[in-house]
Amino acid sequence: MIKIGAQYYRPPFPEKHNWNDDLAEMKAAGLNTLQMWVVWAWVEPTPGEFVFDDYDEIMEIARRVGLSVVLSTIAAIQPYWIHREVPGSEMVTATGRKVVSSNRCEAHYGLTPGGSISHPGVWERMAAFFSAVVNRYKDCEHLVGWDAWNELRWSVHAGGLVDYSDAAITEFRLWLDVKYGGLPGLNAAWKRRYPRWDDVLPGRVPDRTYTELMAFEHFITWRSDEHARKRYRLIKALDPNRPVTVHGAQPTILHGSDRFDGGPRGEPNTTLHRGNDWFLADHTDGIGVSSFPLWGGIEMADEEFSTRLDFLNAAAGDKTKWLSELQGGRSNIGFTVAQSVPAAAQQRWLWEGLSIGADAILFWCWRDEVFGRESTGFGLAGNDGLREQRFTGMRETAAVVERNQDILESYRPVQPRVGIFFSPQAYYLYWAQEGDALLPMDAIRGYATALLRRQIPYTIVEEEHLERLSELKILFMPRCLVLEPVTVAALTTFVEAGGTLVVESETGAFGANGIYRYPEQRSLAELTGVKETGRRRLGGTAIGLDVAGNRLTVAASQWVTPMARFGDTSADISGDGLVAITPRGAGRIVSLGTYLGDAYYRLGGADAESVRAEFETLLAILAVEAAVVPPVTVVKTTPTTSGTVVVRSGPTKDGTLVFVFPPKGTRTVRIRPADAPGSESSPGRRPRVGKKRRRVRSDEVRDIISGAEYRISRDGTILLEDSRIGFYVLHVPR
Repeated sequence: MIKIGAQYYRPPFPEKHNWNDDLAEMKAAGLNTLQMWVVWAWVEPTPGEFVFDDYDEIMEIARRVGLSVVLSTIAAIQPYWIHREVPGSEMVTATGRKVVSSNRCEAHYGLTPGGSISHPGVWERMAAFFSAVVNRYKDCEHLVGWDAWNELRWSVHAGGLVDYSDAAITEFRLWLDVKYGGLPGLNAAWKRRYPRWDDVLPGRVPDRTYTELMAFEHFITWRSDEHARKRYRLIKALDPNRPVTVHGAQPTILHGSDRFDGGPRGEPNTTLHRGNDWFLADHTDGIGVSSFPLWGGIEMADEEFSTRLDFLNAAAGDKTKWLSELQGGRSNIGFTVAQSVPAAAQQRWLWEGLSIGADAILFWCWRDEVFGRESTGFGLAGNDGLREQRFTGMRETAAVVERNQDILESYRPVQPRVGIFFSPQAYYLYWAQEGDALLPMDAIRGYATALLRRQIPYTIVEEEHLERLSELKILFMPRCLVLEPVTVAALTTFVEAGGTLVVESETGAFGANGIYRYPEQRSLAELTGVKETGRRRLGGTAIGLDVAGNRLTVAASQWVTPMARFGDTSADISGDGLVAITPRGAGRIVSLGTYLGDAYYRLGGADAESVRAEFETLLAILAVEAAVVPPVTVVKTTPTTSGTVVVRSGPTKDGTLVFVFPPKGTRTVRIRPADAPGSESSPGRRPRVGKKRRRVRSDEVRDIISGAEYRISRDGTILLEDSRIGFYVLHVPR
């Protein structure tokens, strides 16, 4: 069952007199699932005494009206007694200040951040809470899943960079001991002379020695991953037949925005402090993400929302994917009035979730909130004037999903042949210097956005999850300043087997120990016979690159590093030294002597669109040369738009689904499926070798939402028009 529902109960609201009518209305609005926050502080107000009477009653009402239930275990809002019962469990900031916990801005009862998750006594008490909740509800037939960790929060309202408690530092040293095989191994890797573990200290402040700060950042990420694993194992042992997921406030890649100075909201954090989605997916049944595309009334660009989902999809792989919190109503914060959420936008978000294969779409929330900074906001059934419009949209979508349940449940997004490399170690390095990892984050977003705009499916390859390399034809490596030998070995195998590797300036210039490598000492110099000649100032914001006989003007940032031959090499180096193409085995390495991804992403000004198009063309050329064929391309829109037509597709049990999401105001979209008649003659395409191409009959293409049928023209294109809701979901039977 595809779960479409809403968060309902964050105790003690909504109050009891609303429950019966609200849940009946949820069912009537087309929803099939209700989610509740089971808050540790609320259910265990006295140590060892659990109170579930309110949850029991809501569970029974849900069963009676026919709603399934997802329970979200909120252990990050801890009981007021935690520090009395577990003395010395407080977190400590980087400056040595003991954290004083308080009520959280989004919860009416309970402490945050509470005790350190490194403290054994805190986990013992927390584990008892999980056990009590699971044992209470595991026999309820209408319970369909667990969200074991909401937004991976553990440091909210700490008021400083954490966690430097004795328990955390002890765990940090134990982690290093295992990682390096003892103190001698650590000394060898770090180039140090520690005589004892007590002398090994975590880094505390950026712009100092990188080594121990990068290590501590990595430990904090690992600790979150490991804590999620502990939650999962406990719940799964008690309830083995239901999915147990966790979800972040945003995908891991976007946590490059974690800042030492706290940023606009004043919450200092190390980068990737809430864990790594790839390891979270390894440790659980699946992962999810929160998304509020109209936060504060500022609409998220189509590309931003779409790449956000792509990042989730890449990390989850074949595991369960949830849109664990999707915006229900307007995001009023404090004494503000945000933009109302129209049904058309909301339904597009929902269907985009389905286009990545999500099997749960859970809206935040049902009613407008009534306490704190979120008062008057977020309700799907909220008082913003568009409530009935949203209900109509939900009912229509529920009917479509029910009619096409088998098709949608069997759908899997197409397997991408293009990858973008994600290096957490590069994030740690940038944070250790700058206090944030915005540059490598925006570099990935730049490549992802450009590929999305050209309808080229892509995935993200995380540096410790390299098994997907064998599925790719080309891999882009934006701002990957840190490389380790095991990664280089995998990349070498990928290239020698026929893959194309595209790298930017100073790839592998540092080790994970934070120590710089001279150009001739880097692995890429050994692989290519080409080395960089050093950083040179960038004379402007754009440069010309010569690639495949094309002169392209693209945005660039920070510096250029011209390249020269280094020993025997068959590399083809451009006259200015900024492009080097080196054959290696059956593949090749394309080296670019500057940074393009973040420059593209941050580009503005009058000429931005034309310069952006040149970078997109560069990626398209490299993809075509790597024999990448997009499964669906956009030929034309009416009116012509510089906006992005988001296209996703993939097989189902009896054919193919094609999701087409044009920009607002688009009247018609002409697309060309790669397997349609006439597509082989399209520019830049290579026909498949050794396989008979399946032809699509002209009467087979149907929009499952509207029921409209579309014909395939002789040139292999399909003209889509007259969409009442602004997007299309096409079913092409086998």
